[in-house]
Amino acid sequence: MIQEIINFTKDILADYPELTKQKLLPDNGLYVFVDIDANGKWINENLQKGKDYDYCNKNMDEQPLLFRDCLRYQEATTYISMNKVKAFDSKQKIHSCSPFAVIFNFNFSAKDKEGLGLNTEKKPTPEIKANNERIIRTKRLEVVKSRLKDYKRNAMSIYKIKDAADNKSDLFSNADNESFKYMVQLNAFYDKLDEIFKKVEQLPEYGKLTDKDYLKVFLRSVPIDTQEELYDSYVKDNLLNGEEIGNKGVLGFLTAYSSKKPFIVHKTSSAIKGISYRFSVDDALVLFNFEKMWKRKCFPNPLPIVVDNKEINTQIIRIFNEKIEPVPYKELMKLLFEKTKQECLSNYYLLNYRNTKDGMVLDDLDFVPLFRFKFSSMLKISNVTESVDFLGNKKVEIKPDVKIENVFDFEFFVVKEIFNNSLVKIKDGNYSTNYFGEIKPEFVSGGDIMYQLIMKYRKAFYDYIYKSQENALNINMFDDIMYQSIFSNIRKDEIRTDRFSSNNSIKTKINIWFSLYSLFINNKNNCIMASKVTELLTKMKSVTFGNANLETPEEFAFGAGQLVSYLIDRSAAANKTYALLEPYLQKSKSGQLQDAIAQTIAVYKHDIAVYKGNFENLSSQVLTDGSNVDMKPLLKFFLAGCFCPCVIYESRNENKKQS
Repeated sequence: MIQEIINFTKDILADYPELTKQKLLPDNGLYVFVDIDANGKWINENLQKGKDYDYCNKNMDEQPLLFRDCLRYQEATTYISMNKVKAFDSKQKIHSCSPFAVIFNFNFSAKDKEGLGLNTEKKPTPEIKANNERIIRTKRLEVVKSRLKDYKRNAMSIYKIKDAADNKSDLFSNADNESFKYMVQLNAFYDKLDEIFKKVEQLPEYGKLTDKDYLKVFLRSVPIDTQEELYDSYVKDNLLNGEEIGNKGVLGFLTAYSSKKPFIVHKTSSAIKGISYRFSVDDALVLFNFEKMWKRKCFPNPLPIVVDNKEINTQIIRIFNEKIEPVPYKELMKLLFEKTKQECLSNYYLLNYRNTKDGMVLDDLDFVPLFRFKFSSMLKISNVTESVDFLGNKKVEIKPDVKIENVFDFEFFVVKEIFNNSLVKIKDGNYSTNYFGEIKPEFVSGGDIMYQLIMKYRKAFYDYIYKSQENALNINMFDDIMYQSIFSNIRKDEIRTDRFSSNNSIKTKINIWFSLYSLFINNKNNCIMASKVTELLTKMKSVTFGNANLETPEEFAFGAGQLVSYLIDRSAAANKTYALLEPYLQKSKSGQLQDAIAQTIAVYKHDIAVYKGNFENLSSQVLTDGSNVDMKPLLKFFLAGCFCPCVIYESRNENKKQS
């Protein structure tokens, strides 16, 4: 797979070379450029804003005058990885990896802050905050100054910069080959850093730096072309890890290994020293550039890498980078299929990754033979429960059916609704998903039931949507998901109107359950379950008016749900919740459910008078059913009966008008 990423990156950059500069932004912080002449004199000590220094922020509306310089110098001094910074500063306080720059932030660890004498009041005043930040800046600068001698020595050694005659002549030596061409300026830069820092501390922008801001001081006297050439040489020499064999070594990119952890080495491998594959420096450099672009979000997530079709790959990356804001994956796929006039995407690797504080984490990697964007036929979520829009507690109108054309519509409506806006989240117009990252239980609507449901099934939904793995979800899983999801509402939701069946969230889930039931059954000849609910409602009306009898287990379960809904409405509890339904759901046999309903009727018999005929007709049918069937496969029909409009409230005259 690493080789596929290498080939992908080479092809992309061959067709789209400007991508290496795409979305490149300066780190937040103060950038200072120092000019020292050939005599070692600091010639721009009266620092001028916009010429010699400026503050940069990724979120600034207008970039500073030095924006392009800040980017170029930043790229020529940034570290390969934080571990490799140790070679320059063993304490990792200085974060640059170039002898021509000193870069650091003011971020102390919590442990280190304990000894700084900071005011730790829980609600500090602005004055206390400002004083704390001043102390942090002062202490960090002291730490950095103590590291400068070692940093300079290490940096010059790594960059092979000589301060004396060398047998080898190179581009960066002077004509007499006595030392590095800009050695005077370089030595003066370090000699004057105390003086430089004092000047910087007087700048208004310095006093505003927070702990995560950077202070970046660059020696501008050494031409940036020279710095870039030396930096490139350093990178090539240090990309590979461990012992090199035949000019090939181990990469740090997603394949790092530690000699301190021998248990992860392939003991039985026939490869040299247990390492199955080594890469060349050129390949390592390609992956280094890929990772930098990856971190800058130049690639979609997930990232499809189509095998042997670089035109499609380039088109995907171009579409993704056309706008400043990242294009959501669902929109990316939609635009791709519109532009290419294709119906599907085939033969590609799909990478899903996260950029964490510990670096890039590869969450999932899989080969996708065929991705289907659209369903073979339009899906429809029928509003069989007659879910309505509310204005306060007042019904406005019955919601329309929902049409689902493609897998991302499925994600947007179905997955969002099933998992209570906690797996697929829409907030303030922003659309996000979390199929692999951490999910904190305390922020999941629906409590522990919903949290466990998400953790158990989120990967299956990811595979179903993003990889077109139709077997990732089956009917048993779907039934479990829908029942548990509805049960989470039953445990948590309050009844906010005078009718038990008013809960729109539960109604919507029931609509999804019945409308998509056949989607997850291998036998495509099954009946459409949504229409069955409509038929059951019609049948219940006939039963309540004394014109029909309950004949099937499904009709019994649905009728029992109608009765329970009506009985719970009779409760006089001040703060009713849907947990009133829970005792009925625990009955494993229909006979046990009948007993529970009969006991409830005895409790509320004094309040059952208004619709006496309808109630008597339905209750007599439900309570005299002698089938004593298992309730588990009938729970969906029982819940549908509970949350569909209760036919007991209907009058015969209204029914005649409608017919």
